[in-house]
Amino acid sequence: MATTKITNPELFDLASLDTALKLPSGTTAERPTSPSTGEWRYNTTTNLVEFWDGGEWRDLQSEDIPPIPSENFNVVIWTGDGTASRAITGVGFKPDWVWYKTRSAANDHNASDSTRGAQFQIRPNRNIAQVNATDQILSFDTDGFTIGSGGDANANGATYVAWCWKANGGTTTAVSGTNITNATQQVNTSTDFSITQFTEGSSGTSSVPHGLSGTPDMYIVKRTGGSQDWYVWHNGLSAGNSYIILNSTAAQGSNNNMWTQVDSTNINLGPWNTEGGGTKIIYAFKNVAGYSKFGSYTGTGAAQSIETGFEVEFLLIKGSSFITDWMMYDKKRSGNNYLIANSSAAEGGPTANPLVTFLSNGFQVHTSNSENKNGETFIYMAFAADPSAAPVLADSFANKLYTGTGVDGLAVTGLGFKPSMVWIKNRDLVRDHNLADVVQGVSREITPNTTEAQENRSVTSFDSDGFTLDNASGNYNANGDNYVAWNWKANPIPTINTDGTIQSLVSANQAAGFSISKWTGNGSAATIGHGLSATPEMIITKRLTGISPWYTYNAYLNGGANPAYYFVNLNTSDAETNNGSSGGSIFNSTPPTSTIFNIGTSLSGSVDDYIAYCFHSVSGYSKFGSYVGNATSNRAITGLGFQPNFVMLKNIASTTFWSIFDSSRGGSLALFANSSQAEANETGVFVSFDSDGFTVNQEPTANGSGNTIIYMAFKEN
Repeated sequence: MATTKITNPELFDLASLDTALKLPSGTTAERPTSPSTGEWRYNTTTNLVEFWDGGEWRDLQSEDIPPIPSENFNVVIWTGDGTASRAITGVGFKPDWVWYKTRSAANDHNASDSTRGAQFQIRPNRNIAQVNATDQILSFDTDGFTIGSGGDANANGATYVAWCWKANGGTTTAVSGTNITNATQQVNTSTDFSITQFTEGSSGTSSVPHGLSGTPDMYIVKRTGGSQDWYVWHNGLSAGNSYIILNSTAAQGSNNNMWTQVDSTNINLGPWNTEGGGTKIIYAFKNVAGYSKFGSYTGTGAAQSIETGFEVEFLLIKGSSFITDWMMYDKKRSGNNYLIANSSAAEGGPTANPLVTFLSNGFQVHTSNSENKNGETFIYMAFAADPSAAPVLADSFANKLYTGTGVDGLAVTGLGFKPSMVWIKNRDLVRDHNLADVVQGVSREITPNTTEAQENRSVTSFDSDGFTLDNASGNYNANGDNYVAWNWKANPIPTINTDGTIQSLVSANQAAGFSISKWTGNGSAATIGHGLSATPEMIITKRLTGISPWYTYNAYLNGGANPAYYFVNLNTSDAETNNGSSGGSIFNSTPPTSTIFNIGTSLSGSVDDYIAYCFHSVSGYSKFGSYVGNATSNRAITGLGFQPNFVMLKNIASTTFWSIFDSSRGGSLALFANSSQAEANETGVFVSFDSDGFTVNQEPTANGSGNTIIYMAFKEN
């Protein structure tokens, strides 16, 4: 039987198929001689895509292909202009349910769907009947919707957001149930989302088909022809007859008069939902891997990560066991700006610490009662963003010189990429180093030359071509002072990593051999996932929540023999230190692997937060190595395979500084990772950057006789 490249757009959406099959562009999906479980082929005889399940080839049905998120759910934002007919585009499809809200003012939420008609609005934060609003949403269009001049959608200068779902393009089918009439339904079978409208029976119970492929994980019921709360069932509620109210802060309740256990076919409504001839609408959802997740978690009061299996675009959270708001977040509104589903209030946002963080495979909740109150149960509704591409090697490191302005919001540009770690030093004055990264989060930094805990200041955003600073410190933005920033690229959206015995939050650039890993200690030795594809050669660690050294692992400590028995501190000039040959408190006397590194109790204090910067050499771009000094002048260190633009040196056999040189500042001008002192001309230490390495001079810092010197080197690329 012939096999060929997958080329049938009539049968499959190729973009989603390529994603599902993980096929590089142009790859031929051919039947291997000895197929492995999960391998795919295109069968030209049957015109079906097939996969090997370990025993036989099986057809891949179209509904098994994960839906492309942005073709089924999307978020759009706009600023009103007051015109009578305005097209809002960029949705990416013709929506069937649009829930929208004024961000800049205290206006009601509004929801419109293609089953009832675009102009019929119901308000998720209120229990009133639908209204015929002729100046709000006027129509659903191929790439969005058209709005009128009404203040809830288009007041001049006001800002808005809309959350848009695709069902079946407004085409409904008649369905039948028990004790209901005039029932119609439209279903998106690929995303397991349905909209069902029906007329209530006169009394008693009723059964309404939901049209999904199995038991719903969440549904929302609203009487449109009269006053009624927005009743919600969710798989995270405590019982099948439990309910919670979308337009209320109340905790969950339970009553068989509301409904009984939903099943794979029907939503079974109780007498409270059969009010005698009124019209109801039901929005029903089922979990779809890679697209939607309806789940629950127990609050801890401390930061915790919730795994969804996809990069989150939209998130709705409600504490089901206590009185609290329904909190709404999405990426288009910067992730941490929130709206409240049960309130008309304008958009809010945290004044300092984030409430939630969107991750590549879930989200993180922090210490707010609204999202993470200790011991309480929370339910959530999450929809996926299109997956971000993994970082590539190009544009992974850059030096950057700039002059401070003392003005809040200083944008430092010209890097050529969005950095994930920024290390800044004042060149002119005695000032601390500052290190910020995407895993710590914006406006948080640590100082490599001190033992201080994490502080709230510094980089306020990581931008597409650089970063933005506040004006809080001369360490990075004093008017007229000169600075250098060393910048590394990882994944801008961190990932929940479960490779270790303690879950970590990781931002990795596997192509560039660099990752940032954050974890919370448990008081015991453990392993931590680092997210790289090879074993780290250098791991720089710091406790964020308290005073502690910058314990650093390097594969060339102790001459490369049992290096995990040793450590060196980035914040001191000390030589390497022996930490024991068994169960050492720093790296547990155990070397890292291609997936994890080891920590002892000094890096695992109970409920303390820690961060690690992990590196390994990448041909033509970075090099971590060592050499033995000989105290000669103009000694060439070769074998890097490239001309570096950044070199950091440390003599691990004696008390010497960590000396940093870069090509942007030039030649022998040094800064010192373990010291706040200003830039100094160290001609006795460093001479030049060369085509295959660098040249050092005779001083002990870089060339002490018989001493081992470790180095890290990067090329701007």
